Amino acid sequence: MIEFKWDHLQLCSADAEATAAWFARCLNAEIVRRPGRVDLRIGGINLFITPVASAPTARPAHGERKQGIDHFGVTVDDLDAAFAHLLDCDAEIVEPVKQVRAGVRACFVRSPGDILVEILERRPAEMTFT
Repeated sequence: MIEFKWDHLQLCSADAEATAAWFARCLNAEIVRRPGRVDLRIGGINLFITPVASAPTARPAHGERKQGIDHFGVTVDDLDAAFAHLLDCDAEIVEPVKQVRAGVRACFVRSPGDILVEILERRPAEMTFT
């Protein structure tokens, strides 16, 4: 069987520098500069940012899904502290902290470039498996 391994996630943004700066400031991502481009590393995952000359401004209504990648998620040990940090760095809060299910809480934020990110806190001892 062929084993597929994670390599990267490609992001598109009308302002790659602003997107990279936001991820560094709000999600503590490492900015990786390469000739002619700026990329990120967060939690062992590579995020490549492609600048787009004109990005569509239409966005689905809140809660409505669109085709393609809807969002990506990152985990933290303390969601309350992470949420306070996101408020301090003026992140656009799309959905405040809520209980998703037993043992899982999350919030959603949006970065420049219209990238939706879910911040999760998982507490396995509190999770129910059925």
